[in-house]
Amino acid sequence: MSKEQIFEWFYHNSSSLTTKNIIGIFLMGFIISGIIYLTYYLTYSGVAYNSRFNVSNVALLLITIVLILMISSNIVISMGMVGALSIVRFRTAIKDPRDTVFIFWSIIEGLCVGSQNNRLALISSLIIACVLIVATYGVKKSRKYLLILRGNDLISESRIMEMLSPYISDCKMRNMHKNSSSIEMIFEVKLKSGQDETVLCNLMQCEDITYLNWLSELGEMVG
Repeated sequence: MSKEQIFEWFYHNSSSLTTKNIIGIFLMGFIISGIIYLTYYLTYSGVAYNSRFNVSNVALLLITIVLILMISSNIVISMGMVGALSIVRFRTAIKDPRDTVFIFWSIIEGLCVGSQNNRLALISSLIIACVLIVATYGVKKSRKYLLILRGNDLISESRIMEMLSPYISDCKMRNMHKNSSSIEMIFEVKLKSGQDETVLCNLMQCEDITYLNWLSELGEMVG
């Protein structure tokens, strides 16, 4: 078999896509990407909602559909894409590991829709969306925080513990830094219900404390 015959065999054994099929596939892609978009919007718990990242998830799913359609429609192109994609490197740092979940989710659903596994794409998207929503709103949130405070030499660990005791169920000293004129301490505290603002107001009444920083487990400032 000559080289020309091999290429001709590859060409004739590649599947053809009609305009109707392409439109139907992209309509399903818009539905699945809409589920991902709404899930990210409803479950986001950070300081500032990033709408551009959410739109990027939609675009990533649609681009993945284009890629898988191009690969599946022509065997020759698919062989070339293997080499082309092998040199692609993404070096953008993802600060929140949760964002990686949505990126991976968008890519996988794009592969499903592009390969026309619509039932799998729809069912899996609904299940994953339900899991993320339940995990966000159904699971009891942790009451653990980091308390960072600075003050003069009159501040001590025992004094801070005494001031915190009515409002916390657990407290641990994590770090202490002291110089000739001031002291800085970091505590990991677990609050009792409804004591977020009360404990801050109580600490601010102490004249020996000059600085307070109140952080949740995710690193978000709440006071």
